[in-house]
Amino acid sequence: MKPWLLNILACPIDKHHPLEAHFFTWETPEEEIEKNADNAGTPSAEHEKNYKQLAKQLTDGTISPPAIKNITDSTESPGSKSLLTGALDAIARIEGASDKSEKEFLDEHPEDIDALNRYLHLLEVDAGLLVCPECGRWYPIGSAVETIPEMLPDDLREKERDLEWMEKWSHLIPANVLEEGKPYNIK
Repeated sequence: MKPWLLNILACPIDKHHPLEAHFFTWETPEEEIEKNADNAGTPSAEHEKNYKQLAKQLTDGTISPPAIKNITDSTESPGSKSLLTGALDAIARIEGASDKSEKEFLDEHPEDIDALNRYLHLLEVDAGLLVCPECGRWYPIGSAVETIPEMLPDDLREKERDLEWMEKWSHLIPANVLEEGKPYNIK
């Protein structure tokens, strides 16, 4: 799952957006993460298409700053944590400029657009957790299928597999989810 997906995901039960995201491991190799972290904020011609797409999404409201702010990076990657900090800083600078055109975003915020692009589009989550803060339901990323968020209604979930996954990642899952998460918890 690319972090960008958080901009459009909502809880399938109560339709709440944004979800809390907890990232545990990356599918993206650490060397690639470090390279992106080292170059974050340095626009590159090879990413120009993504920059234009991000500028469009910033003007049409597809980019959800609250979704990006709800990310917790629990990985052991200093590079991804640096990239998340850069993306959050970029969002803070851009957030008040929602009345700008695509061209204005590209002209006035090229470093911020690059930082967002590197975090939202160039990283791939391998394992993680999505949590609805409204209803308390949790959804694994990468449980049955690598990198895929499994956002199924309660009646389609597999209790044993979910609890096995939850046990595996319990050291990174927030205590409230372990103890009170729906539809299943370890308590």
